[in-house]
Amino acid sequence: MKLFKALCIFLCLVVAKTKAQEVYCPPSNIGFESGNFSNWECDTGHIDRNGNVLVSPTSAQFDRHTIYGKGIYPEIDPFGKFPTLCPYGGKYSIRLGNQDTARGAERISYNFVVPKGVNEYDLIFYYAVVLQDPPHLSFQQPRFTVKAFDVTDNTYVDCASFNFIASANLPGFQRAKDSVYFKDWSPSTLHLQGYGGKQMRLEFTTNDCTLGRHFGYAYIDVNEDCGSPITGNAYCSNQKSATLLGPGGFGAYTWYNSDLSQPLAFTRGLYLSPPPPNGTRYAVVLTPFNGLGCTDTLYTTVNKIDANLIFNVPDTLRGCVGAGADLTASSVTAGSSPNLTLSYYTDELGTQYLFHPEKILTSGTYYIKAVNAEGCINVRAVNVDIRNPTLTVTDPVPVTFPVTVDLSAVFEHNANYSYNYYTDSAATRPVADYQHIAHTGVYYVQAVNSTGCTTERHVNVTVTPPPPPVIKSANTFTPNNDGINDFFTLTITGFGEFGSLKIYNRFGLLIFESRSQNNRWDGKFNGKPANTGTYYWVFEGKNTYYNTKVTESGFIALIR
Repeated sequence: MKLFKALCIFLCLVVAKTKAQEVYCPPSNIGFESGNFSNWECDTGHIDRNGNVLVSPTSAQFDRHTIYGKGIYPEIDPFGKFPTLCPYGGKYSIRLGNQDTARGAERISYNFVVPKGVNEYDLIFYYAVVLQDPPHLSFQQPRFTVKAFDVTDNTYVDCASFNFIASANLPGFQRAKDSVYFKDWSPSTLHLQGYGGKQMRLEFTTNDCTLGRHFGYAYIDVNEDCGSPITGNAYCSNQKSATLLGPGGFGAYTWYNSDLSQPLAFTRGLYLSPPPPNGTRYAVVLTPFNGLGCTDTLYTTVNKIDANLIFNVPDTLRGCVGAGADLTASSVTAGSSPNLTLSYYTDELGTQYLFHPEKILTSGTYYIKAVNAEGCINVRAVNVDIRNPTLTVTDPVPVTFPVTVDLSAVFEHNANYSYNYYTDSAATRPVADYQHIAHTGVYYVQAVNSTGCTTERHVNVTVTPPPPPVIKSANTFTPNNDGINDFFTLTITGFGEFGSLKIYNRFGLLIFESRSQNNRWDGKFNGKPANTGTYYWVFEGKNTYYNTKVTESGFIALIR
């Protein structure tokens, strides 16, 4: 059985900031939005037995530097079960490495210049990691590294380095299976202070274990937006609260007022109700997990926007088991402000991205975040109720016809449901009279709730059938107008129906025919008395229980 190690990282270059909080946008195609590796350098090579990564420049290599676009590749990582195309990025991600176990190593790097005069430059990146932890020494383990290199001074930035060595003790990781551990999408930061005007290089490297038995790969996506890493810092005039949200993935958060003299909160989000006055400034100190980044302080200014943000969602959205509910349907946000940008989460702070919001299969509380053109943000909760009707049926006691069974009496009714009755499990053949079931068989009851969800249950019905109808006639009759036995007639006992009666003479000639039981033979043929003798009669009718044909025949002696 192969042992696997996989890596998935989402890198997000968000903001460069000065004391005046100027914002500098990332350089071209750092997020692969051109759909290629332009402006990136690609390297391939191997890791030697001593743990040294040896790579050299190449063009982008097939299956080692791979572009991911929406709808092209598998949507879920097979180990961590997170989306392969980063949910916080743009149209493309890349995969660094593959599943070969040949002591391979891959690297991509990007050179850029920190704007001159900038004191602080923050690279905020998101990552999700899956690692196999084989029983190797530390230097032999699969790993993923992130480094910032000062090209101008030919030295690495110590604090701005990440070294994910396969281990069960990595902070924030969960066990997937066996010795595989993963960490879902999380951001961190590379804090570059005092590098204004210098050329820098970002390096991302993956390598197999030194023994050539375990491998890894990384998904990378860089956000080319140049907004602040702190969100929620704009509110519209009709909002009653605002929540500042720091970048996720850090070990601890401490929110302060603008001069850091008063701590305000120790969570990732700072809830403000009512919203503060326009222009209020806040700071958050980000403390990384041990060995995974630098302590950083970010500032943000809260702005009041002279506009209204109307964001309407239903309290509850209902769906059917299997089909689910669609949070992205236009009806969910009907009546809201136009042109809102919507995103979907499993937590109120908007840190846990909801994959496939168009098909929610599990009941629970989900969150939709709306951002209008002015930058105002509002988050609303929607309770999703995935439920089919409850339907419990009890087979009725057996009966004997002409007693029948009422299918609507075999379960407890719910006033909020409608019910249908069928003779097949596919619900294509409705029962004509569900309150008077006269035949043994399996029938189906279907309950339908207000959402249109259905539940179907089968009902076993047992009806003892009646005996076949009995057709009788006299052996003789005397049509002499004495009022006694002047007509030939049949009696039908049981569940039978008259169809026709035909009488033949001994030569096979049809001398009488009737299609009504009331039309009896008076012993005449063509208006004249028939001769004394023996005649042959044939009856055709119907068994009204089984709806089948009944045929009987016999002889009758006509005596005058």
